[in-house]
Amino acid sequence: MNLKLLIIYGMVMSCTMAILACSDSNGSFVSNVNSIGENFIGEKDPIVLDEINHTMTIYRFKSENRCVVEDDKYEFVVHKDTSQVYREYKFLGDTLVLLYRDGDNTYGQVLVGGKGGQIKSKWKMTACHYIHKNNSVDCSGLINTDEVIKGSTVYFDITQDTLYMSRIDSKGNAIDINTPEIDEFNDYTASRYMSVIFHSIDAVLQFSDWYGGLAFYSYPWPWSDVFNFCNCDIEKEALQRNITVTSRDKNKISFIANNKNVEMEFTHALHLLYSRGQYVEIDVTVKTDEGVCTLNYVHDPNMIPEVCNAENSSSLEISTYLDHDYIVLFNGAKDYHIGDEEKFRSCIVGLVRR
Repeated sequence: MNLKLLIIYGMVMSCTMAILACSDSNGSFVSNVNSIGENFIGEKDPIVLDEINHTMTIYRFKSENRCVVEDDKYEFVVHKDTSQVYREYKFLGDTLVLLYRDGDNTYGQVLVGGKGGQIKSKWKMTACHYIHKNNSVDCSGLINTDEVIKGSTVYFDITQDTLYMSRIDSKGNAIDINTPEIDEFNDYTASRYMSVIFHSIDAVLQFSDWYGGLAFYSYPWPWSDVFNFCNCDIEKEALQRNITVTSRDKNKISFIANNKNVEMEFTHALHLLYSRGQYVEIDVTVKTDEGVCTLNYVHDPNMIPEVCNAENSSSLEISTYLDHDYIVLFNGAKDYHIGDEEKFRSCIVGLVRR
């Protein structure tokens, strides 16, 4: 996914999530598909409209998979919750603006296509946002305001007591509102991932054993960003770090570092972008004359029962989760990973330093 598209997706989904909290036990949610007509596919939430004061209260029923850890005991829990979201709205001519706060500022998600002055209508989401302090709408830097997420369009159909949310692809087909986006960027050797690899190798070679190792391990290792467009000349960046790229295609790159001939190949890669997180699969091999390093890695933002146990503790990043009032919700994990990336990193360091 190129950087501009990723920014758009993030902005749209964050604005959408400012209205609705979207997550369930499998990362997607489809309910009552026949609620509006026989062909409705999407989700619906009860609402309370106050058309006099221009407010809307939305009630969301959601579930979240958790691995709760207490006193060295692991328990898989499907946490169900009902949230209440209060939103003010306003009209700019025939445009509907759903207001939300971000810090000290007020913004708004911009929707079009409905009846001006009538919130009870069918509205199309745009990638524009309203800026309250300027009383203006900003659509700058967007690819296409009608095609918010890769050619699909999100609709809000608002009635007196229900908010229906649906998504239509470029061919007019209804799809699950939370269907993940499959990354279209497949030039893995020109990704941000390679930039991090080169930085890490350079740090290890330039500094002492202690500092070099520290620099390598502390620098962000963006598994979730592995396919993001680097927006750089990868060969030029390599040279800046005393690394020479000798050949490269989308899946395989050869370079010289510390007088070592290194080959790196992505044999499998998958990146899915959900509203609640990013799913990553990556199989990568690094070879020199001194040896081979391999990694088979999976990161899943959705916890599953099979992983929630002491035997898989290395696959879990146990954290303490707090609510907005800093009250402890639970201690445990919401996601998991499979694959020993630390061992893989150590292996790369060993190959280039021999």
